Amino acid sequence: MILFVTILTVIIWFWAAGQTTHESDVTTTVRFRPPEGSTITVSPMTASVMLTLSGPRSAVNSAKDACKEGIELTITPDDSELTSQKLLTMVNALDAIRNTGAEVVDTIPTSFTLTVLTMHHVEAAVEVVLSGVTVSGDVTVDPATVMLSIPSHIRDKLPEAITVNAIVSDAALEQLQPGVVHTRDAVIRLPAELDTADVTIVPNRVSVTFKIQSKTQKTTLQQIRVLIASPAEDYAAYSVFLPRTIISNVTIEADTAIITGIEKGDVTVFAIVRLASRDMEQRIDNKTVTTFLAIMEDGTGHEVIATVEDPAVLNIELLIEPVTLQPTP
Repeated sequence: MILFVTILTVIIWFWAAGQTTHESDVTTTVRFRPPEGSTITVSPMTASVMLTLSGPRSAVNSAKDACKEGIELTITPDDSELTSQKLLTMVNALDAIRNTGAEVVDTIPTSFTLTVLTMHHVEAAVEVVLSGVTVSGDVTVDPATVMLSIPSHIRDKLPEAITVNAIVSDAALEQLQPGVVHTRDAVIRLPAELDTADVTIVPNRVSVTFKIQSKTQKTTLQQIRVLIASPAEDYAAYSVFLPRTIISNVTIEADTAIITGIEKGDVTVFAIVRLASRDMEQRIDNKTVTTFLAIMEDGTGHEVIATVEDPAVLNIELLIEPVTLQPTP
């Protein structure tokens, strides 16, 4: 009887000890995840947190074991601010914690601020940029489109169709010979309004195939004269005066041979303003530069690419007056 009472007392003591409320801390990693199949992203994706567990000792120990590999919380767009109470509710609702019989009564830190973005998946066309070369024939790109993941607050401000650039590096282009078909990798470059860490590109590289006709260079001219091009017979009836005959600080891009001639002074570049007979008759007061033309030593002309800091300088003022004919004596 004494032995039976002793054993029963020990059993009751162990049971009571196991049921006595016990508290203990455990540090674990919380992984923040969006719902399965959703289009949201969460940042940061993980965080270290210390949980204070409360309950019977055995339940607390089981909960601590469950936290060894970390815990995972499902985040929705409404969870950008995880307050103390919300965090406790979410953690205690996890099966790994709830099934042990323990309860999380405190966390350090007590709250989290998360960046939760709703993403839009947009297919963007790829446009190839080959600086410093003139190509012959078609330029092909594979793949011709890329997939962008864009936060909704950015996507709402953009047009329906989006284009990205595929850039072949200048170093790679310098090593290529004209007249040969080349295939090179190109890096996708986003437009300025999309160039943020929140936007992702898949794939971020494409393959570009092209043939170089000639290589180009750039030079900047301090002044370029403006020339008027119009039918010769119109000058019998009208005279044209230009208040401004010079366009300043123009960057010219052309074949290497043309740029070399420009820098040597053998080739002259003019800004051409084309006036039609109707323009003369209407006596228009301004017109935009039509093209930039490089005149070679032999008199031939080659159209070149020109850029200016302020496009408004390409708008040329005109004074067109009828010619007064003197009576024949």
